[in-house]
Amino acid sequence: MIDALLRRPAGSGEFFADGVRLAVLFSLAAALLWYGPVDVALFFLVLGGTLVSRSLNISRLFDGLYGLTLLAAAWSSVLDVYARVGWWDLPVHFAATGVIAGMTYFLLSRLGVISVPERRPAPAAARLAVPVLVFALGLAVSVLWELGEWWGNSFVDAAINVGYQDTMGDLVAGGLGSLLAGVVMDQMVRRNPESAAPASGAGSPLQRRLNR
Repeated sequence: MIDALLRRPAGSGEFFADGVRLAVLFSLAAALLWYGPVDVALFFLVLGGTLVSRSLNISRLFDGLYGLTLLAAAWSSVLDVYARVGWWDLPVHFAATGVIAGMTYFLLSRLGVISVPERRPAPAAARLAVPVLVFALGLAVSVLWELGEWWGNSFVDAAINVGYQDTMGDLVAGGLGSLLAGVVMDQMVRRNPESAAPASGAGSPLQRRLNR
């Protein structure tokens, strides 16, 4: 994974994804110069997320869209777009939770924590495995996101919108985005199982013993 992180970009997809990462770096610099510590921490999180995606053997188009979605979500918070545009919160939760859940699936499969579907056709029940798993990951991400909003409202800025209606709407939007992401991930992995194959030495001792 370290070698993948340090490799030079090759092809339009990788240049696009690395261009998004460069935009994240510029955003972090802008936050350091003109915004507060909370905004700086937010862009550090986005930068960390985009570095994780670069270390994975995934579609660089998805990598770039993932980073662009996180960057848009971060700037929406910094510029108070959520407060100014009431409906903007839901599409951001839909898109951001979906791509984060998908990337989490790739990361866990790369670490050997979860299995990867094979390229060959599978029974209908087996084809639900990836969408259901990504959906569950997305719900977990949504809950953590809402906890973060509650913490921010309670201890950082009371202007952060929280409440029953807001929380439920965000959870539903994040869940739907994750379900769609799960369907897309299933197609991506079945077309290219190597993109989610465990790294050398990854997985539990029992898994490694069985793979010998």
